[in-house]
Order: sequence, then C-alpha cells, then structure tokens
Amino acid sequence: MHGRLKVRTTEEQRLLKEKENQKKLVAYKQGMAFILSTRKKDSYDPEAFAVSSQILHANPHIYTLWNYRKESILLEIENYKDKEEELVKFLEKELDFTEQCILSSPKCYSSWYHRYWVLKNHPVPNWEKEFKLCAKYLSVDDRNLHCWDYRRLILNKTGLCLEKELEFSTERLNANFSNYSSWHYRSTLRTLDVESLEKELNLVQSAVFTDPYDTSAWFYFRWILNHKEILEEKLQEVLESLKQLEELEPDCKCILMAKCWIMDTLYVKDEDQKDDINEFYQKLKQLDPLRKTRYEDAIKQKNS
Repeated sequence: MHGRLKVRTTEEQRLLKEKENQKKLVAYKQGMAFILSTRKKDSYDPEAFAVSSQILHANPHIYTLWNYRKESILLEIENYKDKEEELVKFLEKELDFTEQCILSSPKCYSSWYHRYWVLKNHPVPNWEKEFKLCAKYLSVDDRNLHCWDYRRLILNKTGLCLEKELEFSTERLNANFSNYSSWHYRSTLRTLDVESLEKELNLVQSAVFTDPYDTSAWFYFRWILNHKEILEEKLQEVLESLKQLEELEPDCKCILMAKCWIMDTLYVKDEDQKDDINEFYQKLKQLDPLRKTRYEDAIKQKNS
C-alpha cells in the first residue's frame, strides 16, 4: 500500500547483513595489506598508521596491529630523541587513541596493555591519571577484570600505597559485594597478620551474611580461613555465627561448605566430629547434585 513503510523479511535482513559484512571484510583485507606493505626498519608511514587507527577503532582485538603500532612508535621515539616536547605530544595522542578503543570495548586486553606499554615509554607518564581512569571504568563495570589487571600493572610500576588501595577496594566492595575481581585484587595487596586478618574477616562476613547465596565473597572467605595466623578461638566464633546463619538459610550450600572448612581445621584429629562433617557432606550431595562426586571424595578422605 502507498504511504506504508516496507518491513523487510528476516531473509532480506540476513542477505543485507551478509552484504555489509562482505564489504567490511574486503575493506579490512585491503587495509591490512596496505599497512603490512609499508613496514620498514627505518621509518613508518603516517598514512598506514592512520589506517591502523581506523581498523582498531572498529575492532581493537587485532593484536597484530597493536604490534605494528609499537614498531612505529619506537621509530618515532628514536626520531624525537632530542625533542621531548614533540615526543610527548605524539605519545599523548596515542594514549587518547587507546582510550577511544577502551571506550568502545572496555574488556579488550590488547588496548589496556598497549596503553601501559606507551606509558612505560613515555618520558613523563602521568600515573595518577591512570588510577583515575581505572576508577572511572570500574564505576561503570566493577567486574572488568582487564581494568583490575591494568591497575595492578600500574601499582607494580609506581609502588603500593597500601592504605589508599585498601580504601579504594573497600569502596568498590561496598558498592557491590558480588565481585570476584575486586575480592581477588584485595588478596594481592598485602600479607595478612593477626590484626589485619580480623579486619578482613569482619569485612567478608558482612558480605556473606548480606547475601549467603553469592559465591564471590565465599572464595575470599576461604582464603582468609586458610591463613595459619588466624586464631582457633576466632574460628570457633565464626563457626557459631555460621550456625546462626544456617538457621535462617538452611538450604544454602555455601554455609555448609564453610562449616566443613572450619571443622576440618579445628577437628582434624577429633573422631567425635567426623560424623557431623560426614553429615554435612551428605546434605551437600542433595543440595548440589552436580558436584556429588566431589563430596563423596571428601567423605572418603575423612574416613580413610
């Protein structure tokens, strides 16, 4: 009918999409061929460098192009050896470009690593700006493990300000306890002693009591419990609190597992407790049938 928009059928849409993809593939192949044809040992081609920017902006996962850019940048660093101001401008443009790529694909490892590589070759790197960049992206997605890894690289380069990093980690965890990357990051910051273990145990207990079914905090919880510095009376106290939590959430497998971890430590040679631990594993087999064999193995080990 006149005046009505034609709605394309699914088949028509598929053919159009396929045609578009073919055009992109041809353009990609032509661009890559042009870039690779310009590679020289003593200089780089600005036009090819610009083409690599266009391709990477569309798809930043092509690590071959990032390596090409590294080669080109090293040549420019050599050319700007006695012109630091010009070199800084050149490298700052590259940092701006990496941020564009990160913005379009925040979980692209190649973009993050290239940015770090540029900063290592920068005569006056602004590391404080990088910490702010991490905070910016983690506020958008606090599970971005690539960003957490990048922050660790920066720490290794600049040195650790423990209190500042603990504060940042706590802030991210308070925003979202369900965050494997944030808990793992926290575990890398320091070696725990009796005093710090107490604080970390209180923090992770708050998380598991808030949502006992979220597994991310339980991994950190077990890491804490594995420290030999933790006092036996503290383990007894934690065990009692878990029993109270179990009364509220009797079907939560994570609580049962945590009880087994603690009792295995406290009563490693106590035969009287063996039946209780076996009973917990039997219940775990019912609550978590996909891991039935794992719990059966645990029972065998306890009874061997």
